[in-house]
Parts: sequence; C-alpha cells; structure tokens
Amino acid sequence: MKSSGCSLISILFGLIVYTVQAQDSVYARKVISDLCSVEMAGRGYVRNGQQKAATYIQQEFKKAGLQSFSVDYKQSLGFQVISFTQPLYLSVDGVDLSIGSDAILSPGFSNMKGIFNLIWIDSATLDNPVSFAAFERMPFYKSFIVLGGVENQLVKNKEGLSKIKANRYRAKGLIYAEQAKLTASVSFDWDKVPIIYVKKGKLPKQSYQLKIDVYAEANNTEVSNVVGYVKGTVYPDSFIVLSAHYDHLGMMGAEALFAGANDNASGVAMMLDMMRTVAKKPLPYSVAFIAFAAEEIGLVGSAYYTEKPLFPLSQISMLINLDLMGTGDKGMTVVNATLFPEEFQMLQLINFTNNYLPVVNPRGKAANSDHHYFTEKGVKAFFWYLMGKYDYYHDVYDTSDALPLSRYNEAFMLLYSFMMEYSTRL
Repeated sequence: MKSSGCSLISILFGLIVYTVQAQDSVYARKVISDLCSVEMAGRGYVRNGQQKAATYIQQEFKKAGLQSFSVDYKQSLGFQVISFTQPLYLSVDGVDLSIGSDAILSPGFSNMKGIFNLIWIDSATLDNPVSFAAFERMPFYKSFIVLGGVENQLVKNKEGLSKIKANRYRAKGLIYAEQAKLTASVSFDWDKVPIIYVKKGKLPKQSYQLKIDVYAEANNTEVSNVVGYVKGTVYPDSFIVLSAHYDHLGMMGAEALFAGANDNASGVAMMLDMMRTVAKKPLPYSVAFIAFAAEEIGLVGSAYYTEKPLFPLSQISMLINLDLMGTGDKGMTVVNATLFPEEFQMLQLINFTNNYLPVVNPRGKAANSDHHYFTEKGVKAFFWYLMGKYDYYHDVYDTSDALPLSRYNEAFMLLYSFMMEYSTRL
C-alpha cells in the first residue's frame, strides 16, 4: 500500500464529510420500492418482469450520464426457463392452500390437473418391516406421497426413504409437509419428481385428497446485462467494477410475488446510488457498473459476460459484487478475502478507523454470486454481503416495506472510502 497510516486517516476524514453528503438512502429506498413493485413482477420470467427492471436500470444510467460500451447499455442473452404464468390452484380436503404463504411448487413442476389421493409416510411406517411392506403395495399412480417431516428425522430404513424421495414408486408427485420455511427457486428443466412444499401446520395430518390445477410453460426468454461506466481522471484504462444482480424469482401463478427486496434490489440500489456519486465526482480509476441478469438461475448473466466482455477483463483492477445490502447490524462478510489479503486488510483498516460496521468478516472462495466467474478468469474480485436480523429469503415476505436498511449509510461510506483509497494507492 502506497499511503501511510496517517495519510490514509486524513484521506478518510475528508471522505466522511463528502460521503455523508453523497449517499442518498431516500433514493435507495425509492429504487428498492420501484424494483419490488407489482409492475416489475418479481423481476423474473413472468409479465416481462426482468426486462422491465433492465430498462429501469438503463434509464438510471442515462440520467446519470454514464458512458456506454454498447448502443443502449444492454448486453442481451437468451435461454429457456420454466415459469408459472397462469393462476395456480391447490386444495386439500376442500380447503384451499395459498400459493406462496401456505405452499410452493418445485421450480420445474409440470402441468397437472386433477384430484389425487394422499398417501402418508412416517418414521414408524418406514422402520417397521411389515408396515413398510404394506406401504409398498399401495396404488401410487393416482397419488401423492406425503412426507410429514420424516425427511428431517433419523430413520433406520434409509434405503426406503431414498426410494420415496427418488419416486421409485411412480407416484404423481411428493408433498413435503411441515416445512418451517418456504423457499422458492427457478429452473431451466422440468422436474423428474414434482414436489409440493407445504408450510408447517397448513396440511392437516392424515388428510386424504389433493385437488390441483397447475399450468407451467417452458419458454425461450431474452434478458440483458446492463453496463455503463464513468471515465477515470488519471487511469482511464483501469477499471474498478461495481456489480449487482437485478433479477429475482418472479411470480408463481397470478398472486405469489417474490419481490426480492434484500435479494437483490438492495444491492442494485447501492450500486445506482454509488453510480450517481461517482458520475458527479469521478475517481482516478474508471468505474464500470454492471447490473447482471439471471443470477438466480445459476449465475447465467455473469458467466455470459465473462465469455463476451464489453471491455477486456485484463483492464479490471478490482471487482466488488454487492448482494444482500439490506441489513448490516451484525457487520459484513467478504467472499474471496483470503485470496486477496492485502486488499482485505485495507478494507478492515478503513472500517476500523471510521467505525462503519461492527465487523468485516473474511470468507474464502465461494461460487455463490456473480463475482465467481470473474475470479475463475483471474480477475481480482470481492463479494460483499451484509449480515443482520432478517429472516426473509427467496420467499414472499422479502418486500421493500420489510427491509430495514439499518446500516445502509455506513456500508455505502465504507464502499466509497475503499474505492477511493484503492484508486489512489498506485
């Protein structure tokens, strides 16, 4: 590091004054609210939600006056995805189950309509040879097998449980009842075993009949990474990259909206907030801002970008990927910290000097967000995520109203201070 401890502290003192004026949590709140709106449809693959979100970010880039590597800031890519575009219906013994809060479907659940019997299995039946033999003789082809929490219990008949989970009995599908939390996802492929996950207490024990009406589609879809930059004042050909994925899970049917406030409207909001700051006061390094599509389905947008970058990857001096920026009461974790100890030590010193966050924890390499494929290509990359009391993840409760943004301002100032110190250390 070029700067001495004293010069670093003096730089940071000036930064505190500037960044308090620069960060805009009101703007961040508006971005999160806009991205989580019904209009955006969960930024997924229903009602063009992801495309609408990309256009929204593109417009914010234009307002800030970012330069573009392409005609319209967008880099398009396409693939096939399973989506639930029509109203879904589930009822058990005549009692409706609400999609999203009472039950969710596995992401590749196939089209299905009809009335089916429910065959329950518990640990007592599994571990009793006579009872299990009777279970195996039942007619499964017009039935769903219900695992009433047995999948989380210690059972002796592990082979029998494995056969049930693999649907070796060719039931119409499985029901995982007694789920403490309903966590959704998205998929490219149809499920080999259709599964319904039901919240604890929502499926009466020994209920006997399921009525279901599910329509799912496998459609080709086009999405876009959104990329812009602010030219550096001293090193225009060297880039700091800020990235955040803007997609989420979309909708499951007509009513279940997965808004994705923390994951990852919060990261996009911080990226756009920082974009406005840097656009007004450029850094010595150029700063590129990349909003990635299709992260939730397997880091597809960032994988595509690293294969077809809009400027050479060799020009990226540092990438910082932002996700889950809605809390911070318990500090922050930095993935790849152990790969780049000098930069991580710089980050910790800045945080300690200014008391931004309670702690900045190191974590090793992990393929858990859009930094991953850059790391694989030899780019120096961190993934930052905040920690705190917030239980909502990949569910219908991760909404803009629920998100606390409890340490947003401090995390923003830490990010700006790190970027400034990093770009002045040469």
